[in-house]
Parts: sequence; structure tokens; C-alpha cells
Amino acid sequence: MKDENVTLQVGEQRFITTSTTLKESGFLSALLSGRWDNAQTDGSYFIDADPKLFEHILRYLRRRVLPIFYDKSTGHDYAMYLALLEEAKYFRIPRLEKWLEDKTYLRAVKVRYSAMELNEIDSVEKTVETNMELVYHPTWETQKIYLCPRRIGVHRGNPRACGRACEKARGENYEEEYEEELVMMGLAIQKTTIVDQSFCVLSNDPLNGNAEENGEEV
Repeated sequence: MKDENVTLQVGEQRFITTSTTLKESGFLSALLSGRWDNAQTDGSYFIDADPKLFEHILRYLRRRVLPIFYDKSTGHDYAMYLALLEEAKYFRIPRLEKWLEDKTYLRAVKVRYSAMELNEIDSVEKTVETNMELVYHPTWETQKIYLCPRRIGVHRGNPRACGRACEKARGENYEEEYEEELVMMGLAIQKTTIVDQSFCVLSNDPLNGNAEENGEEV
């Protein structure tokens, strides 16, 4: 097929592309084959389809990158996947159809969780990347805090900070003193969203029948 500019009228919206871009689609290849006189008077081709969905079809055909509709707050958009699956069947694009039917997008997006216990959570400060979420779950606990016999503030909570002068102040029958104090503790849950591009990017030409899925666990 000679590579030519093609204008498609999809519903109420026009798309301009090339015949080479559209060749993976069995439907569009047949449409442009010249076997039928189906061009409109202005040379464009009319397709009765949803233009918003066709945007994703054309985006795939142009770069062979399989679509992911995922939001960190709401997860995968399953309604969009189902709608696009019907379009992939209509336009006869086997690789896109298989990706959607097999729900390979679930393997392409992974979420890793990790947890860490925190002390004095009110003083914790952390900068995270935009693909991470850090959620704190604070709790209050009562702890016994060591008191220096000389009531030196910097020794409070740390008996090893006391020196000889503090030892003398204790006397013979001295017992270590403590006072109870509420301390904020907590658990920090870190959620990291990972997109494994090896599941989404085509390694070979699908028209040659040797396309490979190169996904690896991250």
C-alpha cells in the first residue's frame, strides 16, 4: 500500500493520518484498499464510531503503545477498557484486542506497599516522589521518661547523660525516678505506583507475526 495522507471522518470529528499508520487495522486497511468506492466527495472516509474512543485507537496505531487508563485515586478505568475492547474488535486490531481481553494492563501497573514504625511522628519530615503516597496512622502511647536527680533538662530521658555530679546527688538509697508522658507514635504506610513499560511497548512489528511481550516483574 502506497503511503498517503488519509482523512477520516469519525462521527462528528475529523482525523488526519497516513495509510501506513492504519495498516495494522483490518477494517481500515480494507476501507482504504480501493475495492469499494466508499470515499466521500471531499476524499475523506466516514466511519460511524465514537471519536473519543477512536483517539485511543489512532494513538495506538501511530506508536504501537498499548493504553493504560489508571488513576492513583480510583484505580483502573474498567469501563474505558471494555469500551475500547469493542472498538478493537470492530477495527480488527488483534494485538490491542488481546491486550484488553487478557487484562494485561493489570500486570503493567503494580503497587508496592511498605510500612515503618515511627517514634515521635510529629517531628517526621519526608519528601517523596510523585508516584509515591505516604500515609501516617498516628497513635498516642504512655511512656516512662527518666528524670535526672539534679533535674537537668538535657539529661531528661537519657540516664547515660548523667555524670559524677548526678551520681553524688542520688545518695545511698536513691531509686531512679520516672514520670509518665504521652508520646505520639505511629505507622507510616508507603504506597508506590510502578508502570512496567515492557508490557506496553511493542518490541517487533506485529504485522510480521513476531511481536513479543517483554514484561518483567519490577
